[in-house]
Amino acid sequence: MDENSWFEVEDPAEYGEEPWDFDEEELAFLAALRARTAHWRAPWASSHGGRSEDGTSLLVHVSLLDEDHGLILGQWAAHFSGGEVRAGKVRDQLFHLHESPGHGFFQASGSSEELAERCADWFERLLSRPVVRDVWSGDGGPCAVRWEFADTGEVLGVRGRVPADGSPPARRLAIRS
Repeated sequence: MDENSWFEVEDPAEYGEEPWDFDEEELAFLAALRARTAHWRAPWASSHGGRSEDGTSLLVHVSLLDEDHGLILGQWAAHFSGGEVRAGKVRDQLFHLHESPGHGFFQASGSSEELAERCADWFERLLSRPVVRDVWSGDGGPCAVRWEFADTGEVLGVRGRVPADGSPPARRLAIRS
């Protein structure tokens, strides 16, 4: 039995859709990616594999969550097709990518195995980054919450109004370390 839960392929039949017909290169990419994840030291995150909405690529993606708040902080994906991969931060519900290096975007060509290795390394670096939740208190509870990568301060999300005066949060909680 396969104990590896990274990038499990969703079954489209669960949604009344036709099964996906992955080609040999896509299956090799997925197998190599999943084999590499067996050695990851990164903390668990939600991940899935499947087909892109337009059907042109194998899609694998991860979601960083704040489970206490039931919130998706960000999603990152790789689209593999015909010996090429495009990967980066997801910009919408159809898993289109922000195509800028500032959002981690990259594209590469190579064998299924080479591209799976590159994507596995990229995903592992991403998943190994620490995430914190900063909370500013007001009368009666939190007035603002901000999530960020602790290593760079890159903001992942904000609820409420973070004080403009630069006052420090009342609490800083690690949600991924």
